Amino acid sequence: MTEKLLVRFGAGSADNLEWLSLAQPDNQPASGTMIELAAAAQGKSLLLLLPAASVLLLEIELAVKNAAQLKKALPFALEDLLAEDVEDYHLVWLKQNRDKLAVAAIAHEALAAWLASFREAGLALEAAYPESLCLPYTPGQGALLIEDSNAVLRSAAYLGGGVDAEFLPQLLEKARAEGADFETLRICKGSEDTALPDGLPSTGLEIAIDQPLHFMASAAELLPAELNLLSGAYAVSSRQIGRWQQWLPAAIILAVALAVQSYALLHKYWQQQAELSELEVKTQELFKQTFPEVKRIVNVKAQADQQLAQLRKQQDFAGSSFMRLIYRSGLVLKDAPAVHLKKLNFLNGGLQLHLLADDIGQLEQFKQHLQSTVQVKIQSADSGANGVEAQLEIREK
Repeated sequence: MTEKLLVRFGAGSADNLEWLSLAQPDNQPASGTMIELAAAAQGKSLLLLLPAASVLLLEIELAVKNAAQLKKALPFALEDLLAEDVEDYHLVWLKQNRDKLAVAAIAHEALAAWLASFREAGLALEAAYPESLCLPYTPGQGALLIEDSNAVLRSAAYLGGGVDAEFLPQLLEKARAEGADFETLRICKGSEDTALPDGLPSTGLEIAIDQPLHFMASAAELLPAELNLLSGAYAVSSRQIGRWQQWLPAAIILAVALAVQSYALLHKYWQQQAELSELEVKTQELFKQTFPEVKRIVNVKAQADQQLAQLRKQQDFAGSSFMRLIYRSGLVLKDAPAVHLKKLNFLNGGLQLHLLADDIGQLEQFKQHLQSTVQVKIQSADSGANGVEAQLEIREK
């Protein structure tokens, strides 16, 4: 039987990986780059765990018995539950008792990008699952992993998610509102120094200090084949697996080097080309919000330069900082239709955004994208009937 490696992404970048042999789950997990994983994975199969925040787990009721009819009906049943068009998502599902259906949804773009890096490294994946489903679970007991500032929750047999640890109380509240029935919570902390966030229940907690992959290894062999994200267009045949495994080490190293140097730039270039027309519309909308006194827009760049020049007369440094923060936040805001800008203020070199998000997960994704270019501090976040209202302060790095 082929030895299986459990692989997950570490902190920092997509090329920072951790892996553990399920044949020897008590061993120390290894870590390294894609090249180092390729060397360690010779003759082995890989089970990839994707970040919990990137995969949406749902339970719905759908009274369809026939598999072909279910495949056609499922997108219509999920339309109101997804942030983007349902065609943008890859879906897998598991039929449960009666008409209940467990569904995992991930954006095609995100899944394709992750798989491309493994494919170009000559690494064949046997399966891919959200890491939340790899946390150990028993009825009546939820499972939680807290690592640095991230939290991953498994609230039911096929439900869970991932958020910034400071939003964990809201995630637990949402899980219970959606029917999670766990009475106790088993927690794994990445290190002794990892602090539990405020707002957790004071009773029913079982806390362990362990490596994340050790915590996940016991549940990895129990993952249902139906929720394997490598299905449909992403399925890998046994013939393909054999061909990838026969690559010479020199070819693997060459492919990985080319992928690391070129993939990110090429992917970003083509994505920006496709979104150019939409970006122009979003830019005009942002310009109107920023300079409401300008009633007629002829040339956004020229008019923005004029407004900037006026601001510089008042305070040169603050003005330039203001426009940079506006521009950088606008680039992220245009790609987050589930996050709505209610108002903004600029004070003491910081831009304050008052936002309304559909749910805590969308707000967390917005924050993570924004942090790539600016400093982000969440001043407040309150859940309500209309979603999550949050106050963010952003500053230049």
